[in-house]
Amino acid sequence: MSDPSTSSGTDVPDETHDEPVDELAGETVQSTGHADIDAALERLDRLDGLEITAHPEEFDAIHRVLRESLANAGRDGDIPESA
Repeated sequence: MSDPSTSSGTDVPDETHDEPVDELAGETVQSTGHADIDAALERLDRLDGLEITAHPEEFDAIHRVLRESLANAGRDGDIPESA
């Protein structure tokens, strides 16, 4: 059963929202104290300046860094300054 607020037969509401998409635009990313994670966050922050076709490769690289950092958490002896 679809939502009665949609007349198109989909679950997507028909109304549009005029809220800004980039609510966090212009905010700087705070340092985590872990160099690899900080570098990944900086890459993510620069994503808007890249062609859309480059986004999947960047997301994969960023995800790989974050996944490896999480997998090695506590093993590498690298304690962030913020801890």
